[in-house]
Parts: sequence; C-alpha cells; structure tokens
Amino acid sequence: MLKGFKIKITVFLLLLPVLPILAQSYLKREDSWVMEKMQQMTIDQKIGQLFIIRAYSRSNPSEEKIISNYIKKYQIGGLCFFQGDPVEQIRLINTFQQQSTIPLLMGIDAEWGLNMRFPSKSIALPKQLMMGAIRDNKLIYEMGAEVASQCRATGIHINFAPAIDINTNPSNPVIYDRSFGESVRNVTAKGYMYMRALEDNGVMACLKHFPGHGDTDKDSHYELPVIHSTLEQLNATELYPFRRLISQKVSAVMMGHIYMPAIDDRPFRPASLSDKAINILRKDLGFNGLIITDGMDMKAITNHYPNGIAEAEAILAGNDIILLPENLDKAFAMIKSYIAQGKITEERLNQSVERILRAKYRIGLNHPQTVSSNYVYERLNSDQAIAIKQKIAAAAVTVLTDVDNAIPILNITDSRIATLSINADKQTPFQMRASSYLPCYHYNINPSDDSDYFNQLKQTLTQFDKVIVGIHTSGKLSGFNSELTPSTLSFLKNLDQEKEVIIVFFGSPYLAYKLDFAKHLIINYDNDPITQDMTMQAIFGASDIRGRLPVSSGSLWKEGFGVDKNSLRRLGFAHPEFVGLISDTLREIDNVMNKMIKAGAAPGGQVLVAKNGKIILQKSYGRLEPNGEYVNNRTIYDVASITKVLATTLSVMKLVERNKLTLSNPIRNYISGIDTTDKADLIISDILAHESGLYPWIGFYRSTLASNKPFGFNELYYSGMLLSNYTIPVAKGMFMRTDYIDSIYQTIWTSRLLAPHQYKYSDLGFYILQKVIENQSGQKLDEYAKNQFYKPLGLRNTDFNPIDQFPLERIAPTEVDNYWRKQTIRGYVHDMGAAMLGGVAGHAGLFSNSYDLAIMMQMLLNQGTYGGTEFFKPKTVELFTTRYKNSTRRGLGFDMKELDTSQRESASSLAPDSVFGHTAFTGPAVWADPENNIIFVFTTNRTFPTPNRKFSNGHFRESIQNLVYKAIRP
Repeated sequence: MLKGFKIKITVFLLLLPVLPILAQSYLKREDSWVMEKMQQMTIDQKIGQLFIIRAYSRSNPSEEKIISNYIKKYQIGGLCFFQGDPVEQIRLINTFQQQSTIPLLMGIDAEWGLNMRFPSKSIALPKQLMMGAIRDNKLIYEMGAEVASQCRATGIHINFAPAIDINTNPSNPVIYDRSFGESVRNVTAKGYMYMRALEDNGVMACLKHFPGHGDTDKDSHYELPVIHSTLEQLNATELYPFRRLISQKVSAVMMGHIYMPAIDDRPFRPASLSDKAINILRKDLGFNGLIITDGMDMKAITNHYPNGIAEAEAILAGNDIILLPENLDKAFAMIKSYIAQGKITEERLNQSVERILRAKYRIGLNHPQTVSSNYVYERLNSDQAIAIKQKIAAAAVTVLTDVDNAIPILNITDSRIATLSINADKQTPFQMRASSYLPCYHYNINPSDDSDYFNQLKQTLTQFDKVIVGIHTSGKLSGFNSELTPSTLSFLKNLDQEKEVIIVFFGSPYLAYKLDFAKHLIINYDNDPITQDMTMQAIFGASDIRGRLPVSSGSLWKEGFGVDKNSLRRLGFAHPEFVGLISDTLREIDNVMNKMIKAGAAPGGQVLVAKNGKIILQKSYGRLEPNGEYVNNRTIYDVASITKVLATTLSVMKLVERNKLTLSNPIRNYISGIDTTDKADLIISDILAHESGLYPWIGFYRSTLASNKPFGFNELYYSGMLLSNYTIPVAKGMFMRTDYIDSIYQTIWTSRLLAPHQYKYSDLGFYILQKVIENQSGQKLDEYAKNQFYKPLGLRNTDFNPIDQFPLERIAPTEVDNYWRKQTIRGYVHDMGAAMLGGVAGHAGLFSNSYDLAIMMQMLLNQGTYGGTEFFKPKTVELFTTRYKNSTRRGLGFDMKELDTSQRESASSLAPDSVFGHTAFTGPAVWADPENNIIFVFTTNRTFPTPNRKFSNGHFRESIQNLVYKAIRP
C-alpha cells in the first residue's frame, strides 16, 4: 500500500509543473467551443436555449411530435423528463439529440433516484428525511453516487437535487420528507455530501429551493407560499446551507417560488422573479453557475402572472434557465419582446447563454452523445443500490424511549414473542425477519377491525412474554388518523400497560409524539420492505442503533434526539455489496452447485456466506435425494467431523476456562482405569492437534458383522427391537448391545500408537475427549454442548440424534447402507463408530443446518461473544484457533489452511493463513476468516446414495469458497 502511495505521489510531482498548462488548454478549448456556438446563433436561437421544457418518458407520438416541433422552431435548451419508462426515455433522448443542432441538456427531478419517475421500474432510494436521521454522512455520498449512475445510465445530465431547505415548519405539505430536517448544520452537511457525489460522478447538481422553502405551510404547486422571516433570520437559517455549498462549487441553483417580503416586498413577487433575491445569490454568495427557475407551470406563478410575462420577468431578474414554461410560444414571444424593448439587453441574454453552453461543454455535450439502453433495468436496480438502501435504513433506526432496556432483545431462548403489524392484511417483511431469529406468532390489525376482534386479540397477545408492534403508515401527515384509528391507539395503550411491548412506527417523525405512552418506541422513516427488514434486525441486536430525529416531534422529543443502542453481535442479513462483496461473482456459485448436482457428486446442499456479521448469501440447492424433497434453508444435515470443533472442541474450551481441564495434562488425570495402557500419558493438547500418535480410524462395526447373513444383522450384537440389554439405536429397527460400548473403548486403549508429535488425523482422540468432557462436566456430551452453547445461542436446528427432535422430512439422508445396517440412513448418524455410541460421539454425530453452523462460527469470529452473551474470553478463542506449535494446518481442535503446498488443500487457496474451521466426510465445511471477517458454510450429503470420489475430484467445496474470495471488491 505504501509503495502504491509513493507511486501516486511521484506521478503527481511529475505532473505538477504541467497542470496549469493542461488547465489552460482545457479552458481554451471550452472558450473556443462556446464562442464559436454563440457566434453562429441568432437571437431567436439564444432565446430558445433559455428553456427546458417538460417531456414524458413514454411512447406517445403526439407528445413526441410537439417536442420535435419545439426543437425545430425554437432550438430549446433542454428537456426535463417525467414519468414513463427508462428504455423509452433513452430512445427519446437519442431521437431529440439528433434533431437538435445545439445539444440538449437533459434534466430530471430524481431526489431519491430514478424511482421518483419510474416507480415500477427502479429501486426507491431513501428520501432526504430518512437520510437526515443518520450520522454517517459517507452513506449519503454513496447514495448520491448511485443516483448519478442511474442518471447517466438514462441519459440525464442534471438532477434537480438536493433540496437543502430547512424544514422548520411541521405543517409543510411539500418539502417535509424531501428535506434533511430542521437542523441548519445537519442539512448543510448532508446536502453537501449529496451534491458532491452527483458532481464527482458526472452529473450536475442543483441546490433548491433558494432562498429556502422550509418555513411554510403552503405548497407552491398550488399557491404562493409566504415566509415572513427577517433578513437576519434568513441569513442564520435558510441561506446558511446555500452559502456553504455554493462555496464548494455546485453547478446550479434553483430559485423557489416563495414570497419573502424581507428580500423583495413587491406584492406577489416570488424569489424566482426577484432581481433582489438573485443579487443575493450572485453578489453576496458569489454564485457563478446556472440559475434555474422552479417549474413555471406551478400555481404559485400562474395564479399571479400571465403566461409569457412570468418567464420574461424571470430572465429580467437574472435567471438563466426557464424550467417548464406553461406556454412556450407565449414565453418565447414575450422574452423576445422584452429584448426588443430593451428591458432585457442582448448582453444580459448572452450572459445566460454563455453559462448554459459552458455547462453543456463541461458535461460532455461538445461531442455527440448516444445513450445505450442495454442493461438499463439492471442499472436502475443494481446490487449497489439495494445495499445502499439497506445501509441507510439500518443507520436511520432511532430509539425514542426504552425505559427498561428491552431493546435490543437479549433473550431469544426462553421468550415467547408475538409480532403485530397494524395496517397490514398479511405477514409483513417486518414480521418475516423476526422469524429468522426465533419462532414467532404473527398477527395483524386493519382499520376496519371491530371491537370484538380487538378484545380477542388482546387476550391472545397477553399470553406472550413480548409483543413487537409495527405501525405501517404512508408517512403522510394527513393520513395518520385513518391509518392509526382511535380504537387502534386505545388498544395499543392498554396492551402497553399490561405487556412488554416494543412499538416501531414506520412513518413521519412529526407524528411520533402521538405514541408518547409507549415504554419502548422506535421510529424509522419509511415503510418499504427493506426498511422494515433492517429495523427488525436492529431490534434483535444485529446492528448498532444510532439514529437521530431529523426534526422535533411535539414538545417531548427534539431534533437530534435518539437513544444509542449497541448491537448484540448477532448475525444480520444484507446484500453482498453492503459489506464490499460483488453479487455477480457470488452468483457463479449457482453454476458450481448445479454442476455438482448434475455430475452426481451430491444431490443438493446449502451455501451460506457472511461478512462483517451480515449473512449475504444463504441459499439451498437440489434435493435431499434424487427425485426427493427439495433442499431448503431449514434442511438438517449430518455434519460428521464438524462435531469435533462445534461440540467437542467448544466443550473443551469451556472446561479449560472453568479450570476443570488443563491442556498440558495427560488424559490419565481425567479418565480412570487406563493407567496400565500406553494411552494414559497422552496430552490433551496433542490429541486436539492430532499429534498424539493415535491411529487414524478403527472400523468397530466390522467385528460385529455376520458373515453368513449378507442381508441381516448379527443377533449376537443387534436386536430388531429395543430390549433391556439392547438399548443403543444404530439405525431404524436396529439396536446394539449396551455393553458393546465398553468393547469399543477397550479396542481404543489397546490399539497401536504411531510416532508421537507428528500430524496424523485421528478420530480416536475425539472418542477419548468425549470421555474427558463427560467426566469433567458431569453431563453427556450432547447435553453439555446443548446447555452451554446451542440453547443460549438460540440454535433451533442443531442436535445429536435428530430423529428424536425433528420431522424426518427435514433431515437429509446420508447413505444407502448395504454393508452393515442394510437400509437408507436418515435421521441416524452416518459414522459407524458414532452410531455404535448411540449417536453421540466426540468425533461425529452432530446434525445442523447452514444458519446454525454460521452462528457458532460467528461467535468464534466475535472472539467468543454472541447475542450479548460471552461464551469465551477472547484469549481462549485465540489460543484454540492459532496453529499448534509447528503444525502446518492444525490449531487446537480446529483445522486451518494447509501451509504445506505438497499436501492437499484444506481450504481455499485464496483464504488467508489464519482461516480456521473443519470439513466433514459427508461433505459439509465450516470456515471462519478473522482477517476478512468472513464465515463460509457449506452443507451437503455427498455420501448419498453411496460415497464416491466425484465430490472430492470435482473440488466443488473449494471452488465455491474461491468464489467468495474472488467476490471481495478490490
């Protein structure tokens, strides 16, 4: 990185002497183009350049003909596009540019992206009021850059944004959610980031509505707003953001149709027609860019000025561009008349035309432009746009009150939680996300529900420990009473008094005070699915809560208020771009999985990827078995040797922390009756690192086979039913002699030892560690792991012997066993030794799904903390996930990336050396990468119907993990 920095500095220093020459050369080319165009233009053509007229992005031959005629007749300066279709807009832009001898400036009002004009064709980015609630202004720059990208993709040169009005009037009907709020400094800072992002990314920004449209209860679309502030007040408030942002070189400013007597007291003289207002802009604020009127077809103008007069007065006052004249013919004629009368001088006309042409040159219109419509829908719904919206929605979550710290929800193990969505007739995204964290019961209320329903619902909800309520509104101030009726409000008050209720208000902050009875109240500022989703995640502790009210709500909560809440470091859910990964690269995982299934290497599986605590991919593929049920995210797999790390090793870690186990001690300290064996002095840490010299594997089942019964089992060792001395279930209808477990361990104690302190992967050591754990904890391994980890982590898909806990259809089969158990193995552990121990063993036996496995790995990546609970101290996690002594691939219990290139890779070659986890014979893998903060989980049943080498030879697991690393944005 330092080397790259030095190179950049060197290049800069080399270019430094020639930079002024390059700048002068550019200005000369600009001057030449502008002057040449102006010399070629007639007065009529110059007048035409002053107009940007209305155009719709739709196929309408009559509208298209009218615009074509205006281009031909008046040589208009540009078009402002409204509702329609992006592909059609691009076609129209290309057509109209070809018709015009002077390139057209294409504009749009896209404050929250192109969705403002293409509501069904593009993603709606957050409105400015929501952005006013966030504290990280870099997110606003990201959004502005995305809006700029959308504009460029659809041929737009200027976006009439951002609005930097200070919304100090809660009754403002037109600005309120288009403003960043009521704080002068907050609006200024956020307006700057939006403006800068547009300009930096090739789109002209336009600050509006000068001198400020915030302190009014009138909508200039319908009438002329009047603001009675003094000049001193205007300078301190409305003008402040304009002054600061103009100093940072913005391309354009839009004049508002606002009457401010303190600036110009001529009756009904709005700022847009006021030379005094424009003088403040030009002289006091030093603005040299384009001055554009607000739409001249708005009633604030047309109610008081005839067509033509208004436009001429606007140019006379000092505007450069007339936006949306109601009658172009009259406007053109009147401006020409003003020129003929000498009211508007030719010099004045030239000033505006020169500014317009310079703006066109700087935006690249000195060269012919053809816009491509290829992939335009994809560009308007980009992965980056989705991620940006998620980031802002998460950052905007604002806690207004939390009297006893119920937010975020800590206990998800024993709590019975219900959700209630108001103004919804079906389950909402808000409610759906709650189900990702624990089983919830979901209820709805509609305004039409009667008192009987309310009474019945209240009786139902009082049976729960907590109720999470989402109030879903349109955000409109006028619709609140219909969206939250008095009866619903009364119901909520009563419920809040009796139960722990967390209320989330999706709507206008101006109305939040109506919920001041709530003991736990959250607000977020939109009601779209992404906002609902990210808010529920915050409630469950997946993200910090740092939102601040952008405006005051009644007298109780003032602008800037918000209660901070730290995350519980639970896994959240987000788009890959949220954490800097590339979705298109991750989509290639689909191809690898489909190839695996088609090759017969495995019938299906699950892939989960998390980065920075966010699950950015959780997907299921294929079937549980050929022609069987489809895999879903709740499918449970036999994870075989992953048991070694996520049951046995975790348990050892806990016992070490509780001083019930010492890693440097021999096993004789914890297991009685083995002093006479050569295993007594094996060291715990050596066993965990597979350096104890234990033999790799023993097929204990082989000695129980009946050679003369190829299709049955040996009655000496097995029974077809549960009997007092046949109690170990190894498969369906097959029970092993209870006392044979002693024979298994006796075989281990008498097995031969290999050379110690050399790496040799061995299952046998984890048979032994199971004994150690059970002796030291006083519990069976499965019980201890469940009580210490699985239950407090909130795992609901993880256990040994899943046949006793889950429906069979949720469990993937592992093998058609034709050599021992003579049946399809489903719900019983695949590993033969683990089966002979009753399904619970230190080396195998655990079943889980990708989500639960990810939670356990994330807990380790969090250095031992998850969901607000400390499971381990950071130093314990570090000890066990660090390479053991001189090992090239093993920590304590955990597998790691193989450093010896002569050996088979254990993880992706692109993963860092610090990655830790484990793989399993049945196909699954779990890996945690502390350097990149990545979790990779892969589950499958590659042993079904029979073990084969197609899976390992195909390197599917490694290929998928490689794609995760290739997806990291440079």
